Amino acid sequence: MTTHVQSITWAESGGTQVGSVYDLSAGDTVTLTLAFNATSGGQSFTPVVGDYFLLSNGGHAIYNGTAWVYTVAAGDATGNLSVPGVSTGSNSNLYIPIYTSTGATAYDLGAASPGILPSSPTTTYDVICFYPGTLIATPEGDKAVETLRAGDLVLTADGKSAPVRWMGRQTVSTSFADPLRVLPIRIKAGALAEGVPARDLLVSPDHALLVGDVLVQASALVNGVSVLRETKVPTTFTYHHVELADHSLILAENTPAETFVDNVDRMAFDNWAEHEALADAAAITEMNLPRAKAARQVPAAERARLMERATALYGAPVATAA
Repeated sequence: MTTHVQSITWAESGGTQVGSVYDLSAGDTVTLTLAFNATSGGQSFTPVVGDYFLLSNGGHAIYNGTAWVYTVAAGDATGNLSVPGVSTGSNSNLYIPIYTSTGATAYDLGAASPGILPSSPTTTYDVICFYPGTLIATPEGDKAVETLRAGDLVLTADGKSAPVRWMGRQTVSTSFADPLRVLPIRIKAGALAEGVPARDLLVSPDHALLVGDVLVQASALVNGVSVLRETKVPTTFTYHHVELADHSLILAENTPAETFVDNVDRMAFDNWAEHEALADAAAITEMNLPRAKAARQVPAAERARLMERATALYGAPVATAA
């Protein structure tokens, strides 16, 4: 069974094929559009979320429901985004194996070159999202983040109501992504203060919470006791993010957590095109608060306070072998 691939285009934003190689760094992201058809006796193929194919540099491009997304892992070679076409049997045509839940199937590349490269330098992005089931405070009570829609009102940490401008969705596959970048961080109930969070809160590693007077990214809070990296998640899951008209703090499980700000590549989101279609999509300026991206940047007094609280609530850290 083969499906002819009519065209292949690497792009940050719908660009065209080019012949030069851009060096990429770990965490950089590009998207790929494959235009399938069923000519020359081929059979139609509709990809589903989680399907993937291999790149020559050892990376994987994963289908997110709209496009194929490749995020550079730390061990991937840089500067080579070609698709390794293969021949099968006596057929000299190039094929691209696309891996599905039933295994690898070869799809005809046809006349398209297997060496298509990005049209422009890529941009490193941070995932700033909530795990499904996270309760967000609204004037009507707490609502699961995945049920919120544009136009719904949410409560900010200073007690105001604000309408949601856009709800972003980002599908993540843990099979190939760097766990440190995609696995959610679990902040246990009461880890930050009494009733904060009210229940265990799961957010993406780069999602910042207000701790004292500092926006602290969740991964910088990991202490092995009250804040942990969550590993018990499905192989493929979807993060949800909340965007308001400005960069704000909303209440997630009673915890002040940042909303989306324009410091990431929107194309990493499954539904980024919906945002492009908004009538009001003005740029968002980040709040004027210090940000801690690593544990060493968290004020020492806060680190000590949180560990003391963690030990009181959940016991001493478990010693690990050297």
